[in-house]
Amino acid sequence: MDPEQRRREWLERLQAMREIGAIEASDENALIRQYDERAQRLREELSRITPEYLQRVARDGEDEAKRWLAETAEAMGRRDGEETRQALAAATRNHA
Repeated sequence: MDPEQRRREWLERLQAMREIGAIEASDENALIRQYDERAQRLREELSRITPEYLQRVARDGEDEAKRWLAETAEAMGRRDGEETRQALAAATRNHA
């Protein structure tokens, strides 16, 4: 799924949450901003790890570099997921 499609789906989920009263419009706007900020941080982090990946390919071989990249990507995904859960929990807690 491309980043724009992922963002559209996130916006749809937030709208649905607002429509059922789980979050308020201000929460929705804050969650959208947080999503965009997280996406920007991920893009920046990916641009920083690209040179390291290429160095690892040259130094350690492609298989080792891919292993490192997979571990790094998994850690990034876990961190992003946790940040998303925390933001949603705070928004729904504030509204409850």
